[in-house]
Amino acid sequence: MKNKGNIEKIRRAVAAGQYYPSDEKDLSIVIDDYLEQATVNNPAASFRQAPQVLIAPHAGYVYSGRVAAFGFRALLGGNFERAVIIGRSHQAYFNGVAVDSNDVWQTPLGDVAIDKDFIAKLRNSSSMVKINSQPHQGEHSLEVILPFLQKVLVNNFKIVPLLFGDDEFTNAQWLGEALAKIIDDKTAVVISSDLSHYPEHKAANDLDRETIKAILTGDPAAFQLRAASLPNLKQSSEVVTLACAESAIMAGMVLAQKLALKPRLLKYANSGDYFSETRDRAVGYAAIAFFRAEGRSEPPPSEGRSSFLSQNEQRAALQIARKILAGAFDEKDYHLPSDLPKIFQEKRGVFVTLKKQGGLRGCIGNFTPDIGLAQNIQEMAEAAAFSDPRFTPLTENELKDIEIEISVLSPMQKIIDPNLIEVGKHGVYVKKGARGGVYLPQVAIEQSWTREQFLNSLCEEKAGLNRDCWKNGVVDLYIFTAQVFTE
Repeated sequence: MKNKGNIEKIRRAVAAGQYYPSDEKDLSIVIDDYLEQATVNNPAASFRQAPQVLIAPHAGYVYSGRVAAFGFRALLGGNFERAVIIGRSHQAYFNGVAVDSNDVWQTPLGDVAIDKDFIAKLRNSSSMVKINSQPHQGEHSLEVILPFLQKVLVNNFKIVPLLFGDDEFTNAQWLGEALAKIIDDKTAVVISSDLSHYPEHKAANDLDRETIKAILTGDPAAFQLRAASLPNLKQSSEVVTLACAESAIMAGMVLAQKLALKPRLLKYANSGDYFSETRDRAVGYAAIAFFRAEGRSEPPPSEGRSSFLSQNEQRAALQIARKILAGAFDEKDYHLPSDLPKIFQEKRGVFVTLKKQGGLRGCIGNFTPDIGLAQNIQEMAEAAAFSDPRFTPLTENELKDIEIEISVLSPMQKIIDPNLIEVGKHGVYVKKGARGGVYLPQVAIEQSWTREQFLNSLCEEKAGLNRDCWKNGVVDLYIFTAQVFTE
């Protein structure tokens, strides 16, 4: 779409001359040199196909260009006609995802058109994506990706520039799922993000190693858990972020799971490796590519394991719970549908919460299941209605007033330091001998508790232990995250 008079709206380069050379010839030479250096010991050479998802850094080329080149070199030969480039705004805060309204993005290497048709498809899937050029105008993180793409992709490729305005993982989950439904094998997705910011050189290596390890699990929940450890890490280092585009990385990981792609680290370094004067305040860079499994030409787009349920899967889960409750009163046997998505076969922890007029009416869960998610939802819904010892069994007259909430849990992780627990994000399971208790993440929010109040209540009221037992290391603590959705 063009403005009045059919004049193209152009976003002109704002990072040229600062993050990369502004002269066309100089820029071309620099990128060609980096891409040539990236032929040596590049793990991408062992793969027969180009990756479809790539994480690449976005600092000035003299700092991160060598690392970025390892990722972009892997895209050569992929015959991609479109690149979705995703980042996190460094200057603006807003909810959702902003897509640029210009027709063309300009760099010293030439103009690249924006794929308006693809954007229309994406916007049709949710109101989360908004036309908003303002955050893009002064933002460097997507622009610095573009000259590399101009060197490695086919002529006349188009771009879809997307910026997150916050680090809400729910938004990232949605974008990853939405992209999985509409991209094809001619579409590459590039996530623009640096890693740790401003610890000293050795600490940056150590911090980034753990962040990369979380990404290489391929599980978005593992990366989410890693990101949540930042407050505790700040107490012992100068780090201010573990990744400056957490939401973009999360979206890319959700997409990669949906496409059944496997992650591979291609290159890591930090600024201190190239410039000794930055060793006291280093920034980390990684090129991580997500490849299709060898021997598979086109994996099914919806069959990769996902840590999250899509909106349709959430509706199916709630329908299972609702029908099992209704079936208890109409004396009809309820059988699980045979065509449920594969995620319902996974052994996933789940809690089913029943609320009546805003108050708790029952809550039962199972976080170490030996049955599939669908059956677990079925059994926990029935238990919450009729077997919660805190309440009398649900009656048929109450059913119409019952609101169902389901919490699907990530795998549990044992921790030693309670400071890793982030209120509102982590659920906690405390255990000592035969006694134990669990609180879901949303409990702390609903009660407006601090971390100490949350843990005191968990130990004393749920587990029957001394309220301070979590402070002295005499109990086992496990944390988890939860995807919570309701009718």
